[in-house]
Amino acid sequence: MNWDDLRFFLVLARHRTLSSAARELRVAQPTVGRRISALERRVGAELFVRSSSGFSLTPSGTRALGFAQRMEQDALAAERRLAGRDVGVRGSVSITASEWLVTSVLAPSVGSLLALHPELRIELVADTRHLNLARREADIALRPRRFEQAGVVQRATCKLAFALYATHAYLATRGMPAYGRGAGHTLVAMSDETGDAARAWLAAALPDAVPSFKTNGRDAMLALARGGSAIACLARVVGDRAADLQRVALSPQPPTPRLWLGFHRDVRETPRVKAVVAHLTERLRAMAPSLCPED
Repeated sequence: MNWDDLRFFLVLARHRTLSSAARELRVAQPTVGRRISALERRVGAELFVRSSSGFSLTPSGTRALGFAQRMEQDALAAERRLAGRDVGVRGSVSITASEWLVTSVLAPSVGSLLALHPELRIELVADTRHLNLARREADIALRPRRFEQAGVVQRATCKLAFALYATHAYLATRGMPAYGRGAGHTLVAMSDETGDAARAWLAAALPDAVPSFKTNGRDAMLALARGGSAIACLARVVGDRAADLQRVALSPQPPTPRLWLGFHRDVRETPRVKAVVAHLTERLRAMAPSLCPED
C-alpha cells in the first residue's frame, strides 16, 4: 500500500471532517475525498461511514488504523533520523510556543542565530495547542511545563515570573485589590481548556473578583487589560514593558513555572536542530533576569 494514501487515511481518521483534514494536509478538500475513495476502491472495502457529523471508521477502517499508525511511526522515525544529517547547519527548523513566548522570547532571539548561520530558515509557530514533535508538526517546542510525550528530550531552562496588571485609570477608579478578596474587580481569565500555571493562585488571590473575560492567549489578555476594563495575569517580560499598565503587587506572588525546551530524540544529532537548541539555551540563560525578575 502507498504510504501517501495511508497518510490521507490517518489524517481523516483523526479529524473526522474533510475540511479539517485538508487544512492539515495542505490540499483542497475535494482532493481528500478523491484520495480516500481511491484507497477504498484499491483495498476493496469501505473504510469510513459518511454522515452529517463527519467521517467515522468502519470495522475495516478500525482494523486498517493499527497498520497505518505503525507505518506512520516507521516513516516518521526514518525521516527524523535521516533528515539533514549530512547537509550541515542549513535548511528549515520550526519552533513552536504560545503566542506571547513567540513574540517576547523567540522572535528577539533568532536574529543573531541567522547571522551565524545564514542558510538556516526559522519558522516560528505561535499556537496554543501542543504540537506533536513525534509527528514532526514542529522540530522544537517551548512550554512552561514538562513534556509528557514519549521520545522527547527536554531541558529545563529559566523560570517565568507572572504578575497582575491593570491600567493606571482602572486602579485609580477601583482601587488596589487585596490578596484573598477582590470584590469590585474584573478579571481576564484563561479559557478553561487552556493550561494555566497561575489558575489556582488567581482563584485564591482574588476569589471575589468577576472573571468577565476569558481567552486562550495572553496577547489577548494584554489587549483587554490595556482597554482599561479588567486586571490580567501576564508574564513579567510582557507586562513590565507595557508603559500604560501598572503592576499589582500581591503577596504571595503567582508561581514561577520553569520554561522547558523540548525536541524529539531522533533529531538531536541533526546539525541544524543542534545549532538552534544550543543557541536558544544560551539566549534563555541570558534573558533569565528579565523573564524572572527578583524585585
